[in-house]
Amino acid sequence: MTITLSETPHARSRKAFSRVLQAMGETGRQVALASTLGISESAVSRLKTEKLEDVITLLYVLGFKVVESDKRCVDAKALEFMRQITSRALAGECSLMWEDDE
Repeated sequence: MTITLSETPHARSRKAFSRVLQAMGETGRQVALASTLGISESAVSRLKTEKLEDVITLLYVLGFKVVESDKRCVDAKALEFMRQITSRALAGECSLMWEDDE
């Protein structure tokens, strides 16, 4: 999924909220959450229906984002550099330099 820069924090938070709801809908997930948090399943359900969307929106408005635990965040400038150098290398625009060539 690609997020365009023109999306507002509210639009991005709605997408994140949808992904979190999907994850919470997996079989046994709310039971595991309740156990981990030391609260009842009904308390998890109330958090989900009453506060979760607002909390996720707050995070996005503050400049944070929700990502899956197996994902890694990269600085935007570093990502742009990696894209440019990869594009140039694949296009044959780069040449190898060896220490002896200097």
